[in-house]
Amino acid sequence: MQLSLVCLALCVASVVAIPIDNGVEGEPEIECGSTSITISFNTQNNFEGHVYVKGRYAEPGCRNDENGRQTAGISLDFSACGVKRTRSENPKGVFVETTVIISFHPLFETKIDRAYRIQCFYMEADKTVSQELEVSMLTTGFATEVVPMPICRYEILEGGPSGAPIRYALIGQQVYHKWTCDTETVNTFCMLVHSCFVDDGQGDRVDLLTAEGCGIDKNLLNNLEYPTDLMAGQEAHVFKYADRANLYFNCQITITIKEPNGACPLPVCPEPNSSLGRKRRSAKMPEIIPAAIIDVATSDLEVLDLDSEAPVLPNEALHRVPLRYQMARSEVTTDGGVCMSAFGFAAVMAITLVTFASAAGIFVYSTKNKK
Repeated sequence: MQLSLVCLALCVASVVAIPIDNGVEGEPEIECGSTSITISFNTQNNFEGHVYVKGRYAEPGCRNDENGRQTAGISLDFSACGVKRTRSENPKGVFVETTVIISFHPLFETKIDRAYRIQCFYMEADKTVSQELEVSMLTTGFATEVVPMPICRYEILEGGPSGAPIRYALIGQQVYHKWTCDTETVNTFCMLVHSCFVDDGQGDRVDLLTAEGCGIDKNLLNNLEYPTDLMAGQEAHVFKYADRANLYFNCQITITIKEPNGACPLPVCPEPNSSLGRKRRSAKMPEIIPAAIIDVATSDLEVLDLDSEAPVLPNEALHRVPLRYQMARSEVTTDGGVCMSAFGFAAVMAITLVTFASAAGIFVYSTKNKK
């Protein structure tokens, strides 16, 4: 009986501290090719897992299975596996983006798995071809000053215009969509946010703003407000696709030159509809000559269902979710071991103590009978 109790105690200890002897060594190597993106990893020990595109594990060509080497990687064509391409006007070029996961266990995701968001930028070059011509006469000099275009960004903030950028949110949570353009010159440019849409990363797209910059469905995003010439924003509530956790927001910003002593033209929009099924009304838009059209996008926003049980969130996002979610995330961890919830650990300890107490009682009872 004593021997069996010792074996039980050793088994409990081994469950709490199973070693994990692999991981990514250093930083991954990324190669931005002309038609594809390649990412390579070095691992601490022989790798026997998978490298795959997030959300595309079962699709052919989107997963690479390695076995027995200390290197792993995958090569992805631009036209496959949901690789996202976004055109940019400033700087002029194309962003190519995807998220790759390296999983060390052949069947399950573990705590040593890693996810990498990969982004390659392909810049377009404007080339000027000239021919030298000599003229033996007086020429007129021409001087000009190049004013740099504004640098624009699109953020989703927590609560209001002064909130922190968020990556995780709950359905119905209040957020603030904010567009900002920064420039070194003052009172020179105007901006107009338009052609906004959201997609789930799988090609399902819903328009949010028209080409004139007007809202389409007020339940998703209302008409924008412009506090300054180079800032726009609007409050909204978080929504999500059915069975899709991630949202990707994209917009275009048209930059125009501001007329001297004038005001920036703004769209005159009707009240947005409350349903996508209703007919859209046209908006009045002043005539403008764009100096540039800039594509902007947010980082992907992961949305949690209200009835989700124990969602796994990074530590930096815990202060933004209700207490019941934070309590569900509490866990006991051991470096190099497996994770157990507080309830599970308490149950194991209780069973162990009851077993020891029972064994001690039997031992005492047997000793008294022998006497």
